[in-house]
Amino acid sequence: MRRFFALAPVTIAAICFLTSVQTLPVRAADDDGYAGFEKWVMQHGVSATASVDPGFRKAQHDFDEALQKHDRNAAASLLNDNFQWVNSAGEQHSKAQVLENLDALAANNQGALDVRITDFRGDVERLIGLHHDERFVHLWAKNHGVWQAFAFLDIPLPKERALDVDPPAPPKDPDAPCINPCQTVGEFKPADKSQAEALRVWLQLKNSEWHPNPSLWGQRSDIYHETITSNMDMLMLQHVGLLANARTLYGEKGGGPGEPVLQMKMFTFNNVVIQQNLQGPANTPVTWIMRVFVNRGDEAHPDWKICLSAQTRIKKNLESRSAAKE
Repeated sequence: MRRFFALAPVTIAAICFLTSVQTLPVRAADDDGYAGFEKWVMQHGVSATASVDPGFRKAQHDFDEALQKHDRNAAASLLNDNFQWVNSAGEQHSKAQVLENLDALAANNQGALDVRITDFRGDVERLIGLHHDERFVHLWAKNHGVWQAFAFLDIPLPKERALDVDPPAPPKDPDAPCINPCQTVGEFKPADKSQAEALRVWLQLKNSEWHPNPSLWGQRSDIYHETITSNMDMLMLQHVGLLANARTLYGEKGGGPGEPVLQMKMFTFNNVVIQQNLQGPANTPVTWIMRVFVNRGDEAHPDWKICLSAQTRIKKNLESRSAAKE
């Protein structure tokens, strides 16, 4: 897995753009010897490190034990009512379906490697790792003071990926309009103010991708943001650098907004909003996407920001579309 973070030209471009963001002043150097961008990150880019909630650790341990013992009652208490497990083929399993066949999830939950846990305000824990030659993203959420598994997503590993320094592909139709997902997301209505703010930020992000705006995209992204698909995984700065490169190569209309939203759900956990979408062309869902937004509530992070975008493709629908075109 290559992440040429310090040397890649794309990342250098990202640094240049982020240092130009006007949210906070950035100096070229300082008495401590940090360059301007490094100083900005040290002072403002990262909130105080939060230790992982001991209650989450216990809930995770109890859940692993319940799966090993095939204890449905114990497992049920540790699964949120809206729990979903989406496997690498894009097949969705609800809480009820998981409890009917607990052995399948128990087998899938084994063999985790290189697991990284990121805490978001003590409301949501994000786990990213590897198992069964796949990447996974697990979200745990504190619901009325109780930690529960909220979503498990498996993502295929790419057989081969482009070099980090490869330029982004040009837009297929630079003059095409973008209604959904740039201006509207279909019939979805936010259930509360937090969801409305998360949606507002997400629409800004989509427009920043359609008409590449790395500065705005960087302002709306948390320092811990990661984008994970079956083709790539990008940290926040790499994503900003990709947009900067697209803007340089192809101009204001040099990006693409992504697939239309066919179904959107949002779930609020205090300072965190989780978004789950079905997206695809011609009213056919071909991608299941999970995003997370956090409000850190301090002066250095004055707005809701995206901190995860992870997706897997729905294999059977992709195959059906392919067969229909033949």
